[in-house]
Amino acid sequence: MVPTWRPLRGIAHVLILLLLSSIVAPVTITSAANAPKTQDFTHPQKPNVLFILVDDLGYGDVGVFYQNARNAGEPRLLTPALDRLAAQGVILTNHYCAAPVCASSRGSILQGLNQGHCAIRDNQFDKALPPSHTLGTVMKAAGYYTAAVGKWGVGGTKPPWPGHPLNRGFDEYYGFLRHGDAHNHYAGNHGGIYDRFNEVNAGIDGTYDTDLFTARAKRLIREHVEKHAGQPFFVYLAYTLPHFKMQLPPGPYPEGGGLHGGLQWPLDPSTGKPDSYVYPEFRDRDWPDKEKRHASMIHRLDDCVGDVLRLLDDLKIANNTLVIFTSDNGPHNEGNDPRFFSSWGPFDGIKRDLFEGGSREPTIVRWPGVAPVGETCDEPSAQYDWMPTLADAAGLPSPACSDGISLLPAITGHPHSQRHHAYLYSEYNGPMVGPLTKAILARHGYSKRGQMQSVRIGNFVGVRYEIKTPADPLRLYNVNDDPKEARDLSGDTQYAALLTRMRNLLLTARTPDPDARRPYDDELLPAVAAPPATGALNYGVFAGQWPWLPDFRAMTPVKAGQTPGFSLPADAKNGAAGVEFTGVLRVPADGQFVFTLKCDSGAALWVHDSLVIDDDYTHDGSAKSGSVRLAAGWHPVRLAYRHAPSAPAAHLEVSVRGPDHAELPLRPEMFGH
Repeated sequence: MVPTWRPLRGIAHVLILLLLSSIVAPVTITSAANAPKTQDFTHPQKPNVLFILVDDLGYGDVGVFYQNARNAGEPRLLTPALDRLAAQGVILTNHYCAAPVCASSRGSILQGLNQGHCAIRDNQFDKALPPSHTLGTVMKAAGYYTAAVGKWGVGGTKPPWPGHPLNRGFDEYYGFLRHGDAHNHYAGNHGGIYDRFNEVNAGIDGTYDTDLFTARAKRLIREHVEKHAGQPFFVYLAYTLPHFKMQLPPGPYPEGGGLHGGLQWPLDPSTGKPDSYVYPEFRDRDWPDKEKRHASMIHRLDDCVGDVLRLLDDLKIANNTLVIFTSDNGPHNEGNDPRFFSSWGPFDGIKRDLFEGGSREPTIVRWPGVAPVGETCDEPSAQYDWMPTLADAAGLPSPACSDGISLLPAITGHPHSQRHHAYLYSEYNGPMVGPLTKAILARHGYSKRGQMQSVRIGNFVGVRYEIKTPADPLRLYNVNDDPKEARDLSGDTQYAALLTRMRNLLLTARTPDPDARRPYDDELLPAVAAPPATGALNYGVFAGQWPWLPDFRAMTPVKAGQTPGFSLPADAKNGAAGVEFTGVLRVPADGQFVFTLKCDSGAALWVHDSLVIDDDYTHDGSAKSGSVRLAAGWHPVRLAYRHAPSAPAAHLEVSVRGPDHAELPLRPEMFGH
């Protein structure tokens, strides 16, 4: 699919453009296997990267995405800094969170994985990120100075904080380690702020947490540029606004911004009164107090973003800084009413929903001189794409186990070079929260959330809630023609094949997690049609030396052919090289199959799209195993392997045990391509 690009010709015109595009710009889908393997663009030296993640900001909460086109007389939120940022870059109109709630969304962003593979799912707040590739480890390997500021929430519950940012690739950290501590915007009054591993107790009473993180991020960026101008930085700035509690800032934003104005470190808490300042633009409005608070919190967030962007200008580094702005999930209903400002924009659904309003995120990318100015991009994408995108911008391949693809072509104005997702997948076990949730669910024919899944293919999204069995049906929506998902198309026979494909993906696009049980975990993955050719797998050999097992699907092999099973071609046994095997494997019976692989430098195995074995980041030379439940018949397999020059010899062993625990001989006739 080639994404549609449109210029922003005026802020009031933006929403009209977005809505019309859903009608006049049909979306097609192309398999990633058939997408271009090389990019036809160049970009400058490694850019600095500022990744701004905000908390519970709805698609409709941002001016350029929705607010600026509201009718006269309707209440409006103001986001002038974000609107300027959008006018200087690209807005992504089909960008999804991985999960519709804080912790699992952040886990997927940081690991580059969808919710079918992420170690943090559902409401596993403060579950520690496992040892794995993260945005921090990837950017650090690319030579970046890495820092995280703000809300973390995936580090563990107490010392020694196994998933602490400094244990997951970051050089510096300042912010909330525990998820719950971030629910009070006056951290100095209750604790929970950590500077590296040390809890901060002095000097922050009365300070607003988003102000605090802005000042700290500004100091961190300024000092790094002054002391290490030759080293690019990656800053993960995770704000807490506009998450509940509905707490106002302590006073007006300091004048100016950037190097000499705005917020400066250390903050002076004596300049205002906690939870007191309503912005003048909203003070005299005939609005409920909670809505004035919501508007003021978002305005404060906007001021803080503008302040940091002004610093980039003052330091003369804006032209080589890639800025990404996005939110972790849809708008909450925990203090204000999202209907008041239409915080879900043209969609329906809120935080904890897999409907578009809970999952579609306001996302802006600015990269002066590289990304187009004032454009919109409709490429369907997800937040697990940022790992391969940033790796690509830094000159490295994505780790193979990421579910994402690099969006660099799409966001730099080269859509014809863009690989495309065959599908976007999400799952969640959501609680029922309040009467508004009941009303949203009723509009879509449900009485509660419960176990939920969604999959997007092209223009179409399949969604199911309150799942009890693997056979529970999907609702089907064309989200371009019907962004509110008001017309269920699942009964239309013309979509029967699409629904069958979606139902299969609900099983095959994921790996079960014992800590987040699902009603369909024990279902057999369905077999596919017999292949046209048997007796071998396809293989591709890739030349290169990489810091991890790379995603070979984005690379061009130097040699390709067929091989009778998972046997290494001679070309892959000398020097630095990689091999990817693709094809199908026939299993003789229904049941659970245990795959085991052992290799010299790292490998990963997928059955269908389920990641069965990941022997990359934690590779130690030992055998690694994983299991998957398969129906009798043929099943797609993909195995990626690399040989590093430091390893003594290229070596790959693969074995399979069947439901009876006996080893399954991997004879050539069991393979196809």
